[in-house]
Amino acid sequence: MNDSRCELAILLVGDSDMREINLLRRGKDKTTDVLSFPLEFDSAPLQNVLQRRNVSISDSLPPIALGEIIISVDTLERQAAQIGHSSKDEFYRLLVHGFLHLLGYDHERGEEEERIMKAKEDECLEVLTDL
Repeated sequence: MNDSRCELAILLVGDSDMREINLLRRGKDKTTDVLSFPLEFDSAPLQNVLQRRNVSISDSLPPIALGEIIISVDTLERQAAQIGHSSKDEFYRLLVHGFLHLLGYDHERGEEEERIMKAKEDECLEVLTDL
């Protein structure tokens, strides 16, 4: 197992800022609950980055910059009320969803990819609720 350090930026915004970010970065003129933008390994899976770093001096290497996750607090609160769970639970759900996107999972690639990502989300959320 590789113990490389990682960095992650999390930005909490309102719906109006989320809509603007979504338009500027994705060309979609609407708000959304969570956006993820990978940094260091846009074109390479995380595993390739970790394998590249698997050297004896890995402790002296800078952290892997995973990317940024942007969450709309307005949408988070609405969805939490609709689903019937706490804002904290919805925050964790969106954070995990965004994090999995940074790792290369994508539910928009088809039913099988959506199933795999959902299973990973459930697994991660189970770990978080046990903390």
